[in-house]
Amino acid sequence: MIQSTSHGEAEPLLGRLIYRGAEADLVRGKWQGLEAVFKLRKPLPYRHPVLDDAIRRFRTLREAEMIHSARTAGVLAPHLYLVDPPGSTLVMEFVRGARLKDVLSRASGKEASRLFESVGRNAAKLHGAGIMHGDLTTANMIVRGRDLYFIDFGLSLHTSRLEDHAVDIRLIKETLVGAHSEVSSLALTSLVKGYSTVAGPERCRAVIRQLRNIERRGRYARLD
Repeated sequence: MIQSTSHGEAEPLLGRLIYRGAEADLVRGKWQGLEAVFKLRKPLPYRHPVLDDAIRRFRTLREAEMIHSARTAGVLAPHLYLVDPPGSTLVMEFVRGARLKDVLSRASGKEASRLFESVGRNAAKLHGAGIMHGDLTTANMIVRGRDLYFIDFGLSLHTSRLEDHAVDIRLIKETLVGAHSEVSSLALTSLVKGYSTVAGPERCRAVIRQLRNIERRGRYARLD
């Protein structure tokens, strides 16, 4: 169960900065003796302070809800240790492993195929639960042993729209073609296979059709 606590209990001062984003900093540290990641949404000076505070609280709660929903759907995602809306802070399990984008550079074809079947199965689980990840790239997946974890649900939404689910698949396809071209064809085939296993062939075909529609619209937009 997700818990909320008062501001001040989740001070992200115990570890080192591991990532600085436009909206949030990730700080590694310890939480009650456990390895943890503190996600701290920082104030943005160009927004009105009252609006900024409301947005950061809302996004902190929404991300916590999305992580909880993903785990309930059977997708591996970090355990939540603390949700602190007034401090705009999430404290999560530190998932020890390697990012999928780094694993792919040294993976055999067989291993890449296994991993992307897993990507497809997990994406279908999210979509089946009415969740769009929103930033489904190989940088937001961690390989630990034979397990695959999805991380960074900051852009996730509750949605069952075919278009939104196709946008998720389009993003991972773009990542594969742009950054992992040597395995992109094999990986995409495996992704579709895994997705179909969970979502069913009919839903899988509908998502792929919508993906192609989106790509056609993009080409026409560029021609304009």
